[in-house]
Amino acid sequence: MKKNLSVAELQNSEWPKLFEEALGDNLVSAFVHGDCLMEGFSALEAPWTVSFILKSNSVEDMLPLQKLTQKAKYDNIQFNHVFSRFEIKSSQDVFPLEFLHIKSKNITLCGETPLADFSPNLAELRIECERELRGLLVHLRRAFLYIKEDRHPHGIYVRSQPTLLPLLYGVYFLATGNYPESHEQVYEMFPDVRIPNATSDKNVIVSNINKYIEAVTAIVNQVDAMKV
Repeated sequence: MKKNLSVAELQNSEWPKLFEEALGDNLVSAFVHGDCLMEGFSALEAPWTVSFILKSNSVEDMLPLQKLTQKAKYDNIQFNHVFSRFEIKSSQDVFPLEFLHIKSKNITLCGETPLADFSPNLAELRIECERELRGLLVHLRRAFLYIKEDRHPHGIYVRSQPTLLPLLYGVYFLATGNYPESHEQVYEMFPDVRIPNATSDKNVIVSNINKYIEAVTAIVNQVDAMKV
């Protein structure tokens, strides 16, 4: 497997040209985004995530990309979303947080900068953040019920953080008007959701999980009370 170990290597690889040749005039933008642009990412352990904006994303118009999936896998690239311009315009009220992430953290491989003119509707962003945070709380409480059966109870934090952190980026934006520069900046605003040190003490495990769920609950209440 060929490893592109940096964004610069990916930009200077054959892939931008492959996308342009495969998609032609239908291509609006091909860009890297998601967890692979966040701190802690290692291309030795996970793939680069590439998404697309096309003039048309019908099944027929996506066929050229389908022909590239095997080569992409070999080169440690994973295709993610395939949007159309119309779909982005008509879905901004449904996915304001996802589009905020794309706008704020992306590297263009070819075509236009994605969502350059996007600005989330704050009321819609608040609703999405609250809804997803409340859903996370439901899963956290259920996970706690079965924590005695978990050989690695610390996993409750490890499993929840990939869901929680992107939501907190949205809450941070709602509170400050700025997109966070790092996870640490988010943790500085919400210190009680930092993952605690692992322990085998059952009383400490329960206490830590209780504090964690209480911290998420407090954030939900904060978001619920926001006037935007």
